[in-house]
Amino acid sequence: MSANKKAEGSKKAEDNRKPEGNKKSEGNKKAEGNKESEDNKKAEGNRKSEGNKKSEGNKESEGAKKAGKLQLGKVLRIYRRAFGLMCRESGGYTAVLILKDVLLACGPYWGIWFGARLLDEITGGRSPRLLILYVVLLLLGNLALHFLWEFVSALEGQKRFEFSQKERGIFTRKVMEFDYGLLEEERIHVLYKQVVRETFNERKNLETLRRGLPGLIRSLVGMGLSVAMVWELLVKMSDYGLMMILFVLLAAGGIRVSTRCAAALSRLSLECSRSISENCVERDGYLDYFNQYERGKEIRIYQIGRLMIDRLLAAHHFNDRAMDRRTHKGIPVEITSGFTKEATVVLIYCVTGFAALTGRITLGGMTQYTRSIEYFIQHMRHCWSCLTTLWFNGEYLERYFEFLDTPSQMKKGCLPVEKRVDGDYRIRFEHVSFRYPGSEKYALKDIDMEFRIGEKLAVVGMNGSGKTTFIKLLCRLYDPTEGTVYMNGIDIRRYDYREYMSLFSVLFQDFKLFSFTLGENVAVAEDYEGEAVMEALRRAGMEEFLTVHETGLSTVLYRNFDKDGVEISGGEAQKIALARAVCKGAPFVLLDEPTAALDPLAEYEIYKRFNELVADRTTVYISHRMSSCRFCGDIAVFHEGRMVQRGSHQSLLADTEGKYYELWTSQARYYQEKSKGA
Repeated sequence: MSANKKAEGSKKAEDNRKPEGNKKSEGNKKAEGNKESEDNKKAEGNRKSEGNKKSEGNKESEGAKKAGKLQLGKVLRIYRRAFGLMCRESGGYTAVLILKDVLLACGPYWGIWFGARLLDEITGGRSPRLLILYVVLLLLGNLALHFLWEFVSALEGQKRFEFSQKERGIFTRKVMEFDYGLLEEERIHVLYKQVVRETFNERKNLETLRRGLPGLIRSLVGMGLSVAMVWELLVKMSDYGLMMILFVLLAAGGIRVSTRCAAALSRLSLECSRSISENCVERDGYLDYFNQYERGKEIRIYQIGRLMIDRLLAAHHFNDRAMDRRTHKGIPVEITSGFTKEATVVLIYCVTGFAALTGRITLGGMTQYTRSIEYFIQHMRHCWSCLTTLWFNGEYLERYFEFLDTPSQMKKGCLPVEKRVDGDYRIRFEHVSFRYPGSEKYALKDIDMEFRIGEKLAVVGMNGSGKTTFIKLLCRLYDPTEGTVYMNGIDIRRYDYREYMSLFSVLFQDFKLFSFTLGENVAVAEDYEGEAVMEALRRAGMEEFLTVHETGLSTVLYRNFDKDGVEISGGEAQKIALARAVCKGAPFVLLDEPTAALDPLAEYEIYKRFNELVADRTTVYISHRMSSCRFCGDIAVFHEGRMVQRGSHQSLLADTEGKYYELWTSQARYYQEKSKGA
């Protein structure tokens, strides 16, 4: 019995100890789990930081991979085209560049050769006649080379300026040739910013070819002259065959290592430059915000500057890290390059010194050979640097020509627009549908309508109903995705593009004026008839402005380019834009909600004045307000990309189930409630 009790007691004690042990073990497991989770978090953090570092490094290595993908044949084809463009546009600029660098290469060797002869004569024959002759030839040659180089440099500066203007002209013409739709594409926008930055800010593309090709030719000429200067040493020391072979091999190895190091340094610099350049596209966008004083109000009121500064600092931090990586990678290369170069120079002095001591060469010859070999090393390093730079520049040139080769997708046509005496132009949209590039949704769907010269058409509808898109198709800023737009029975795509565009004066909702004079903004030309422009401004309601500003039509708008420019109000800007639309004298005048920011009464006054100015022209009023309908006998109602109604104000208002009735009554109710509240 007692034994059983003891056994039972021991079992109970064991059972009591077990849960305690289990608790401890569970606690240990939890502690171990926590440690593991903390370790996992740390490891994840480390992996993330490593991943960030890798991603930053990948941004630089991606550029290297892109450059590596360029094949030699492709690079040669790119440079053949670039060289042809440069020769075609430069007017002898390339030849002047090459001549300048050849003179630069030849100059030192003239001094080396005559300096060696002078030293030999001083330490040897000491003939006054020869000494004077060498001195005179040395001075005359240096003066001739110097004056010739200065003349060529002045000519090169003039040619460089002319070429830079022509290159900017190439870009300007290309942008003006772009379809309007292409300018709205993100790909083209980014490509344009990249190419402009690389070409005009970072001096790449043709500028790199301008510097690299003559530099390469200069290095080749210099290496040739160095070999010619040193060849005599090899002939005189030919008796020491084994020693000279060893000297040539060691010198060649040292030169090879030194030049490869120079190429590696150039490659590191170019990769770093490319990484920074790609990052600076976004940075420059933020800097542009600070330069646009029109954004100053929002930046200060909403304190957006702090956000933009933070992003600028992040971009600068990325650039600093890129520079640090370049420095860390470049230090060992620079040390190796410097040591190899100095060791090669010491080897050269040892060999030439030995040759001088044995009487194989003179002291003057020693200076000639050592300096020539030093210049050879210098030119070889420069040659490899030029080749590396030109190879990397092939990628930029590929993007450069991609921009220039971007084709226009719109058919420009060649038919002249008929100059009708009666001004009878009929426009017809036949089952026209349109969707913007990259979008699956139709902005316009199955528009079928016609209007003719002299008519007043109002196109009304809610925001996003397709009214502005309708105007863009009418002006051929875009071509229809489906259907056809006809003028006098002919597809408008068959007309000459510029002549067709001349038929329209458009006052867009987001119209722009430029930092030109008032007269140039209205006439859109430097040479214009002052009376016609003055009349258009007076009719647009700018009499007071012209009275206040004594400079009249010569008054510069805004201060972008002129510190004495005038900042005009929004109402004045609208009147000037109105005068510009009227002054063009086009048979079609289109108003695309230019008064959307004004109150209804002000909008009515603008439309009333505009209607008086364009009495006998075809006028299309685009608006989501109904005030424009008072001047039009024909009203088209757009909704969700379709024309859902068309008719006169009375007939549309009679249809109480129609969209026009809904818009009219809702706006009338709103203004009535607003006037009661006031």
